Amino acid sequence: MKKQIGYQKPDFETSYAKFYDEFIEPISLEIEGILNQKNQNQFSLLSLENVTNLHEKGYFNIENGYFLSNDGSIQVSVLTPMPNVTPPMWDWWFGWHGSHDNRYKLWHPRAHVSAVWEDGRADLKNYIGRTSIIEEYIGEKLEKAAIQFISPTELGFSESQIADKNQVVYICARLGYVDFPLDFGYLVHQIRATENGSEMRSRFWLGGENIAFRGENFVSKSLSKIIQKLKKLPEQQAKDLMKHCSEEMNHLAKFLPELYLAVGC
Repeated sequence: MKKQIGYQKPDFETSYAKFYDEFIEPISLEIEGILNQKNQNQFSLLSLENVTNLHEKGYFNIENGYFLSNDGSIQVSVLTPMPNVTPPMWDWWFGWHGSHDNRYKLWHPRAHVSAVWEDGRADLKNYIGRTSIIEEYIGEKLEKAAIQFISPTELGFSESQIADKNQVVYICARLGYVDFPLDFGYLVHQIRATENGSEMRSRFWLGGENIAFRGENFVSKSLSKIIQKLKKLPEQQAKDLMKHCSEEMNHLAKFLPELYLAVGC
């Protein structure tokens, strides 16, 4: 049975109900063009090992695209301009939205179903070191995932690089299954200040060598190697993720400044 998406009557009883908007803007012509192309194996995006290169000024040759690796993994890259939005607003959002389903729906009302913190605590600003259990549609498939937020330093960013949140914020997480101790990817959202607000550079690495059982013992490492070779992610999954990311980031950015002033400060 398909789970209910969209806003329900209780959602409109919240103090932030005025920000509910089920209309999702069409994706940009650039991203639409990429999604209409066939296999983009000829393009190589930023590797997880070199993720700290995001901190360099300027842009990479590819800011929007996806890549299918020979090991069965996929990479996705999405750039989202965000006028009037500041990096601290997004830092606040990731701590605030995970406490209630109706907050999570604000982000993408046509795809987001539920969100809850695994530790059961609510209305705390901190998200690093915590796990968000979410359900959402990526394309036509309902996904349930454990988003384990980690410090950017765990991926190699220095303390000095993440110190000034007015200029840049890095949202970093390990992605895994909820009911099975297996992780399957990473995400990094860099939100950096621009002259008229900010921009988000999103990166995803899923499958292949990113798959690992939680735990450091010999058995878990051996099983991880086996699954890495068996699990090959389809191209459609990369396309669906790219479209979803573009939609949700653009949608929330439209009203995040007003929402932040209303309930975040």
